[in-house]
Amino acid sequence: MNRKYLRPKDEIKSSLKVSTIEGSWWAVMYGTVETYFSAFFEHLRYSSYEISVLMTFPVFFGAIFQNLSQNFHKILKSRKRLITILKLMQTLTIPIIFYVGYSGGNYLLLISFICIYYAIAISQMAPWTSWMGYLVPGRLRGKYFGNRSQVVRVFMLISSLIAGSILNAYNNNEAMTGFAIIFLVGMLANIGSTFYITKQFEPSEDVIDENVVIGNEDSLEHKLKKFIAYDSISEFAFSISGPLMMIYWIRDLNFSYIEIAVLLNVSQLVGLFSLRYWGSKIDQNGTISTIRWSSLAIGIFPLFWILILFLPAQLRLASSLVVASLAALMFSGRALAMDNRLYEHMNGKNMIKTTSRRVFYKGLFIFVGGFLGGTLTRTEFIDLGQHAFFNNHIHIVFATSAVFRILVWGLYLGKSKIKI
Repeated sequence: MNRKYLRPKDEIKSSLKVSTIEGSWWAVMYGTVETYFSAFFEHLRYSSYEISVLMTFPVFFGAIFQNLSQNFHKILKSRKRLITILKLMQTLTIPIIFYVGYSGGNYLLLISFICIYYAIAISQMAPWTSWMGYLVPGRLRGKYFGNRSQVVRVFMLISSLIAGSILNAYNNNEAMTGFAIIFLVGMLANIGSTFYITKQFEPSEDVIDENVVIGNEDSLEHKLKKFIAYDSISEFAFSISGPLMMIYWIRDLNFSYIEIAVLLNVSQLVGLFSLRYWGSKIDQNGTISTIRWSSLAIGIFPLFWILILFLPAQLRLASSLVVASLAALMFSGRALAMDNRLYEHMNGKNMIKTTSRRVFYKGLFIFVGGFLGGTLTRTEFIDLGQHAFFNNHIHIVFATSAVFRILVWGLYLGKSKIKI
């Protein structure tokens, strides 16, 4: 074996530790910025439909734009350099988004900069996945990503709880000050994430061959099509209701910012402490079992959110904590298993191209799902009349999401022989 293809174990081991630190800084940015985007839009008094578009169209736009990441990678010849540049650009968009909202919240201008933000953020996914696919040995992926995700989630949890407390400390007349503080923290955290990205080991471009053919190319392509199709259509079903959850908590369940912060963080804490368990189980039993049963459970959660509104007001927060925690538990296991399933298909090769395809189709279907959910909230499309159970439009959205989730599960995972 040529010496340049020997894996530098010490550098890789050190880099994996640094990656966890980098991810922790990124988590602080996510917990203080992206977690509260929908609350920011709600403060600007946009409608449910407008917020659904704001939360989903930029993801679709970013999914289209990120296809260019392959071209940028070819020019720069370095995943590290590409991700560093993108992270710095992403950091600069955060104060611009805040300023647009602060100066009057022009909807078209805001959605334009949110699109830029997500285009830059999503473009980092493919080169990062390719990079980590080389660094993490196949036999340890479940354990490593489970442990890394657990640490990252701790920082995400703490930062989002602090951000919620900051927002809660300001009344409605001073809410913009609260958003200014948490967005500033997010900017600084993303700079910290960028710094640690530069400290990670990057192998030679000759080592990670993005054009290598793995086994039977036709068979692999067929498997990937099924995997990406299931991944995308299930995201469509999730995103019908997902972008409206924060709105439902604020407008219908009347939760305060601090209650929302508690709800988000307690549920994420459950998902957090499950990651080591999920990682070990995935390494032991494979990915399919986790994907199958967690996806089935996820299918019925929207119905629970409908029921919560009919409970006495004093029970709503406690019930929401239970439902949100169970949802976070299932989503954590599913997400970890889905990422590992992709690595199983690709064996760490062709990851930029394949991840770009996955992100593109997910972005497309997330937008379509979010657009459908937002449309269902518009009174001119559905007259609720005297319905006792579906007494607001978001309940219609939740029911629709649940139906699609179960249908997708039955189509791809309901049979004994699963091929994704």
